[in-house]
Amino acid sequence: MKSWNEKKKELKSIDPMRMNELEAVAQLVNAIHRRRIELGWTQQELADKVGLHQESIARIENGGSVPRLDTVLKLAFALGMKISLHGAEEAVTVS
Repeated sequence: MKSWNEKKKELKSIDPMRMNELEAVAQLVNAIHRRRIELGWTQQELADKVGLHQESIARIENGGSVPRLDTVLKLAFALGMKISLHGAEEAVTVS
C-alpha cells in the first residue's frame, strides 16, 4: 500500500483546497485500513459487509481511487469505527 506522502508526490499541480480534502480522506482511509488489519479481516470480508467488490477495497486502500464520503462511512461503521471532525477513531462497542 502506498503511503499518502508517496501518492502526494505523484500529484503535479492541484488546488490547495482539493489537496486538503484529499489529505483528510487519506487519513480516514489509513485509519480504516489499520482497523481492518487489527481485526484480522480480509479485504473480501470487509467488501462483503458493505456491499462492495474486493477490488474496490483494494483500490481505495492503495490510493487508486478516492472514495465518496458515504463509502468511507460504510467502511468505518462496518469496522466498528465512528467518524469525528478530527479524523477517524475507534468506536466504543457495547455488547
